[in-house]
Amino acid sequence: MPEEPQSKPAATVRVDRELCQTAATCLAFHIYELDDESKAVLLTKNGSNSDDPRNPLLANPDGTIRVEDLLNPDDATSLEEMQAMVLESAQICPFNAIIVHDADGNQIWPPL
Repeated sequence: MPEEPQSKPAATVRVDRELCQTAATCLAFHIYELDDESKAVLLTKNGSNSDDPRNPLLANPDGTIRVEDLLNPDDATSLEEMQAMVLESAQICPFNAIIVHDADGNQIWPPL
């Protein structure tokens, strides 16, 4: 039986604020916090977050962050572990509010 093709690793992530319903399952991961509207935001390595339009680490105005720009205290987590963390956090969100793309811009999660 042929093997299924491996998907590419996570390259970017964003939280869709319209879909986020504050289930807070993502808070199990150190890269998220809730903002003053109780919506999840991504924490970035420069001490800002994905909800700040002045954050120079935003890959797009919609709050997209590159995985390598996420909060990673003391660089203790490898890029591969961060990529896996992003995907896992997206998969446990009951509202599919965490959108993950690979380096080619293909949506990895949620499935299309």
